[in-house]
Amino acid sequence: MKNKQTKIGTLISLNIPQITCQLSALGYDFIFIDLEHGHVNEETIAAIILSKKPGCQVFIRIRDITEASIKMALDLGCDGIIAPRVEQMSEIESLVNYSFYPPVGKRSVGFGLANQYGLDFKNYTAHFRPLILPQVESVKGVENIEQILATENIAGIFIGPFDLSMSLGIAGQFDSTIFTDTIDTLRNACNVHEKLFGTFATNIERASDEIAKGTDMIAVGVDANLFLNQYAQMIDALKRR
Repeated sequence: MKNKQTKIGTLISLNIPQITCQLSALGYDFIFIDLEHGHVNEETIAAIILSKKPGCQVFIRIRDITEASIKMALDLGCDGIIAPRVEQMSEIESLVNYSFYPPVGKRSVGFGLANQYGLDFKNYTAHFRPLILPQVESVKGVENIEQILATENIAGIFIGPFDLSMSLGIAGQFDSTIFTDTIDTLRNACNVHEKLFGTFATNIERASDEIAKGTDMIAVGVDANLFLNQYAQMIDALKRR
């Protein structure tokens, strides 16, 4: 997935398959399904994965770094995992262990949607390599970035800008030099290690800035927030008439 063209995605937190299953057809490069804070069930995730167009990838942000959460996400057939608030190398070890089959890790084998309930078992187990993206969203995560990125089976990192700014003591101050210098440190570390750098943008303007900086992956907007903002703008405009 590492190349010069920025991959554009969006974050899904609501259980509305009628909408989310259309996103890859609209041209999104990836879909970020949020199970940490969101309310998306397994049936909707399966529908999104089964309906996605070629070239579109599905990432699941797991609730926690446990075997059960990782197994559920991968067995559904996602392309990769985004792991929240990674700070310790023991968490990285767990991510690798439960995401990869032996001899790399110790992911358990089962028939599921990922391998077409056994019909594609040999091909899937032999060739599938999940993209594992720990989220760096705390000072402690920043301090351990070199070790995290040096791990062979970690594809890159995904920044949690809101939580990171909170951890830095500058909540929501994304233009603060404290925040921008930290992001530059993380971006440069990814470049040195040739790993993916992903982040979240709340609007088109910030996403455009990230594209200009060569960011590999940008998740733009959250479904619930996008819906409510559009409704708010519409009613405000009509009430002012």
